[in-house]
Amino acid sequence: MIPAGEQFPRTRSAIWREARDSTVARLMNRCADVARPLRIQCAGLTYHVTARGVRRSNIYLDDHDRRHFLLTLAAVAERFDLRCHAYCEMTNHYHLALTTVDANLSRAMQRLNGEYAQWWNWRHDRVGHVFQARFNAQIVQDDSYLANVCRYIVLNPVRARMAAVPEAWPWSSYRAMTGLGPRPGFLDCSWLHRWAGPGGPTGGSGFRQFVRSVEGDDVRLSRDAILGDDEFVARFGPYRERAGPEIPRATGRRALAAIFQGAASRTARNAAVMIAVRERYALADIARFLEVHPSTVSKIVATCGARP
Repeated sequence: MIPAGEQFPRTRSAIWREARDSTVARLMNRCADVARPLRIQCAGLTYHVTARGVRRSNIYLDDHDRRHFLLTLAAVAERFDLRCHAYCEMTNHYHLALTTVDANLSRAMQRLNGEYAQWWNWRHDRVGHVFQARFNAQIVQDDSYLANVCRYIVLNPVRARMAAVPEAWPWSSYRAMTGLGPRPGFLDCSWLHRWAGPGGPTGGSGFRQFVRSVEGDDVRLSRDAILGDDEFVARFGPYRERAGPEIPRATGRRALAAIFQGAASRTARNAAVMIAVRERYALADIARFLEVHPSTVSKIVATCGARP
């Protein structure tokens, strides 16, 4: 028997859990200054927004889901005064090109994803998260940069081999943008006319030619937080400085693609995760790069970090 007043001896599992929790806390403190990705919100900014299903799960199980998401998007666009330039519903994620009249992107996306997730769980008798982590948003310069983002968005089904041509995918804005189908009220195509410019192809025909000018597999989009020319990117320097710890500092560290290059096995991947953490990448950023839930990365850190 254990004498009164004395504690039970700790088991090996209890010691391991204590070491694990201590390691996670230490790593989280070290990464606290990079714990959230860049999120600059200003009136009049244009964004490329994406959100993915948790654990890569499908967020649309049938056409009724897709139609309801577009109805929710229309309501959110009206309530938050968003200008939607392009959209594409895939299977486990979506893409949007949006301009905010007010500095309210986060509130708008929380409403969109939250309302759709609640409805989706109700309809399919599910519980828990529908979307993985936070939504991702790149700031996009207007004109040719916005046109390239929109082309990238509507060519997603072609790159994924879900459609041979963009007009064959009914769940994107391509047909409406090019005059091949009706335009939903929340879709703003006015930028097409401004982008085409005088003397060139106008409106939908100009964008249609722009999309057809490349193969779907040839269209790539940078992962940079801001898509634009040097002058446009430089305008956000003061915002980066004021945002301080919310913005990851990339100086002096390798890109995630370089860290994970060749990490094909689970052991190699886990080792690369620990390297990324030591190079001060946020767990959420690592999870987004690997396309896994942040809790998966947290477990890897807990397990590998606690080992002697």
